[in-house]
Amino acid sequence: TLCYVSSCTDPYANLAFEDWILRNSDPESYVLYLWRNRPSIVIGRNQNPWKECNLALMAERDVVLARRSSGGGAVYHDLGNTNYTVVMPREAFARDMCAEMVAKALQDSDIPAYVNARHDVAVDGLKISGSAFKLTKLRAFHHGTMLIDADLTRLHGCLKSQAHDCIEAKGVASVPSPVVNLRDYSLSLDHSSFCDSVLRQFADTFAPPSEATVVDTLSDLRTADERHRIQTWDWLYGQTPEFTHRFYRSFAWATVFASITARHGRITDASISTAESALQPPPGTRLLFADIAARLKDVRYHPSDISEGLMSFIDSDNPRASELCDWL
Repeated sequence: TLCYVSSCTDPYANLAFEDWILRNSDPESYVLYLWRNRPSIVIGRNQNPWKECNLALMAERDVVLARRSSGGGAVYHDLGNTNYTVVMPREAFARDMCAEMVAKALQDSDIPAYVNARHDVAVDGLKISGSAFKLTKLRAFHHGTMLIDADLTRLHGCLKSQAHDCIEAKGVASVPSPVVNLRDYSLSLDHSSFCDSVLRQFADTFAPPSEATVVDTLSDLRTADERHRIQTWDWLYGQTPEFTHRFYRSFAWATVFASITARHGRITDASISTAESALQPPPGTRLLFADIAARLKDVRYHPSDISEGLMSFIDSDNPRASELCDWL
């Protein structure tokens, strides 16, 4: 058995090191990895960041987006949250085993934690830790969060997309749960003491590891390529399954409806229209709609890319064209 504790708070470096453990550790070994990140939203492998996150608010608050390789829902990380990962032989994997281990570690600190029906660790009906899993041919891991003293106000704002109800997506949707910090149950528990408690319980559950190894995952050359890959637009946004975003806006001259379908983060289809029962829009408007929709195809679904694709309309003398492009 082995134990690694990351001294780094970069989410991409920490996720890349987790992947390295999964792929390179002895297939029969058990490995505990303890880590925490700077403020970030980490979404599941098949989730939609436009539906799950308030991307504008995240940028305003300097909260970065990361996508992990496991499934499950979106979670908020900051230095008040500690993450744990247990990597093990696939045949030894059991869904609740590691969550029970963490619950027992908290019970040893006089916190009445338990594993609920959704496989989360909870206290008094409130979630303190969510879990996700990944299985390969020979290996598996269970990883989870632990809310110790996280900024829950920041959490709720960043995980509330303004477009959530307007997006029809094929990916996995998060299931919101009421949460609480462990700080409400213990004034003494912190990142260091939680890590110590989990390490002791890990040793009791599996086998005593050699001394915990502190790693600077940002400087680890073994994970440099993976660290770069998971920061790319193609992974963060392009991994998103197909979705359709429908929205509308009322202008002085008409109420306009837009429908944009994207796959792997690129627009595959777009349509712009007015309600059939509405008054006739100004002459040339329907042709303008068609021209703008055609220009959107194969553009990355990102504000800067859309603006670049529509630049000729934005710079035109047609005020309706400029209004539409500013809106889109």
